[in-house]
Amino acid sequence: MSATMPVGRRERLARWWELRSRRERSALLLAAAAVALLLLWVLAWQPLQRDTERLERQLAEQRMAMATASRSADEIARLAQTAPAPAGGDARTAIEGALARLALKPISGVERLDADRWRLSFDAIAFESLTALLEALQRDAGVRAVEVSVTARVEPGQVRAEATLARS
Repeated sequence: MSATMPVGRRERLARWWELRSRRERSALLLAAAAVALLLLWVLAWQPLQRDTERLERQLAEQRMAMATASRSADEIARLAQTAPAPAGGDARTAIEGALARLALKPISGVERLDADRWRLSFDAIAFESLTALLEALQRDAGVRAVEVSVTARVEPGQVRAEATLARS
């Protein structure tokens, strides 16, 4: 009695292939090539096409954003050249003048902190008046707020405020 050895997958496939006629083999090879081309198209070509289209759209959007930014930079440069020079003279005098025009009185006047900074403290001031003061100082005197502390008071619209000012 002879022992039969188990046939492996590769051997079974080779035997199955040998049993096919030449025409069947050609048809199977052609079908396998078509499936391989279809897989290549679905898994590689289509994603590449989608990515290319997406990148072209992004490039167009970024070019438009760059043109807008360039126009804005040109406008900023033009405005910087035509901007009026900050008011000369003593900043303390300009601060006191703005306070007088707006009829505001800080707790202890205009305190000088160092050569370039001053402090204003208000026990009670309307928030709108505070913002108007800071805007007027920056616009007219070239003095800007570098630190502002605002605390709400019980009265509506009133705040306690401390502002540190510096020459722009």
